[in-house]
Amino acid sequence: MKKKIFTVLMITVLALAMAACGSSKKEETETAAETEAVSETEAPKDDGMTEEEADAEGGSMGGMVTEDGEYIDELYVDGQVSHIDGDVVTIVTPDGTSMSFDISGAGMTPEEKINLLEGAYVETAYLDMPDAQQPYASTYMIVLMNLEEQADAMGVNPTLHGTITYVDINDITLRDANGNEVTFDNSMSREVTFSSVAAGAEAQVTYMGSIYEENQMSTDEGTGSGAPVAIKVVTEDAANSEEALADYISGPVSAITEDSITVDTSYASFTFSADPSMLEGIGQEDNVTVHYEGVLSDERSTAAVSVSKGA
Repeated sequence: MKKKIFTVLMITVLALAMAACGSSKKEETETAAETEAVSETEAPKDDGMTEEEADAEGGSMGGMVTEDGEYIDELYVDGQVSHIDGDVVTIVTPDGTSMSFDISGAGMTPEEKINLLEGAYVETAYLDMPDAQQPYASTYMIVLMNLEEQADAMGVNPTLHGTITYVDINDITLRDANGNEVTFDNSMSREVTFSSVAAGAEAQVTYMGSIYEENQMSTDEGTGSGAPVAIKVVTEDAANSEEALADYISGPVSAITEDSITVDTSYASFTFSADPSMLEGIGQEDNVTVHYEGVLSDERSTAAVSVSKGA
């Protein structure tokens, strides 16, 4: 009787153990299946496409893929704007190469175009299409430095190109390539022309100050009205003449030292640093012409290249 009871107990224990084991294996199987499912969900899909191909297919800058599956590279170039004719912008690269671009498809907003003027420094991109001819189709263009920032980097006064819309002895107004009008104080400008400085003429104005309102000085901060001041007005027909390329002012001497000279104009007084030999024989109140290099400013001295008597 005891043996039968013992046998029944053993069978019961074995049955319970097998049931527990089966349940554990089932849970392990289900857990492994769930883990595998999660892994398959999180694993990145490998479609065999390279990073460059993915960029091109996604339309990011860097090139494009043609209908024939050919990859066209996007080339980048930078330079100073030398001419603007509607949507065609010509730049001169640092190595002196002249390149023209059609920016009609560059996606520039009117706000971005405000600074796109002759003299500004830009970066542009275009597709390296077979047999492409100028003007190249620009895919984007950005102004890196406006014309005043670029002039400052070059150590010269800025120059604005445009069409004269108004001029008298006190003011001159120029309409730039974007149709914006800028009025300059014209009281001290030197005119260079083979025709006349008149409304309708294409011209360039080299100036002091700023055409950007946020940079203009108030009447409390310095001389003048706060408007930019024209130094030199050159019409298009005389743009390449020696007189147009020369930088000088004339007027009576108001002060002189061993190595500096101050000259009065109708707008302000200008001080020039000069080699003592340049100033020999020149005295106060003499009328002189001072050729200079660098930035002309009534706030700091400019380097004189030569000083001669006579206006």
